[in-house]
Amino acid sequence: MKNCKRNKILGLVTICINVLLLLKPLYLYYFYNFTGKLYLFMYPSWVLLVNASLGIVGMFISILLYKKMIRIKLFLIITLTIWLIALSNYFFPIY
Repeated sequence: MKNCKRNKILGLVTICINVLLLLKPLYLYYFYNFTGKLYLFMYPSWVLLVNASLGIVGMFISILLYKKMIRIKLFLIITLTIWLIALSNYFFPIY
């Protein structure tokens, strides 16, 4: 019972974090392309697309943990890898 409750709480927390990982690139893409603001530094569109897709995959993995379709060890490996890739795209973009 304790593991089930822990998995549900961890799943909900990571869903919230992955929603933020999804919304930030969408927000930046909208402001880069559809407003009259000028930016000194802009991320390329493909970096924003990769980060948004990583957020979607992360939310899907979190939902699988919440519904008990994957185990916690696999969830942690996949989630930490996704977050590492997403954060490295922001700090060290390759373009």
